[in-house]
Amino acid sequence: MASQDITPANRIRELNDISTGIAETLRHMGQAINALSPNVQEDGGSSKEARKEAFDEHSKAAYAGIQAFQAKMRRQAYALDEAGIIAAEAPTLSATNTQQQAQGGLPGRGGGPAPAPAVEPDRITNGGLGHLDVGWLNSRGNKVGVEKEAEMLQEAKALLQAGEGQKRAAGALG
Repeated sequence: MASQDITPANRIRELNDISTGIAETLRHMGQAINALSPNVQEDGGSSKEARKEAFDEHSKAAYAGIQAFQAKMRRQAYALDEAGIIAAEAPTLSATNTQQQAQGGLPGRGGGPAPAPAVEPDRITNGGLGHLDVGWLNSRGNKVGVEKEAEMLQEAKALLQAGEGQKRAAGALG
């Protein structure tokens, strides 16, 4: 069997499919909960048996959606691990703060400067983010800058209007 090249565009499509699947799963969950109420159902059936069937159908679909979500997210995590973007295991520290306090190693506890926690350098890269450059990601989005600019313009406009109002009031008094 030939191996298929997975491109970043394919990964993005897969994430979009996951997003769509979550919405569908949530819809099924809502309909399953709705089936528990004695209100008239969408199909007009309000009998106990009709509600039970609707609940079973939607809860099974919701469960299948959750299982699919877990499998797809696991594949995404494996792909990120294979690409070296994230580590397969969470970074661990050899000593916790309580252990360091007990040993008198934390500053302010009379034990002098705190020793650097022992960390396996080959497992932790970029603070646990692997080769993912957060600065690069942030530079691609301008939402915060645009929102702040709009906020600053609103404040400037309010200040100008307040200054104009004070100027008119001073002119009317004089």
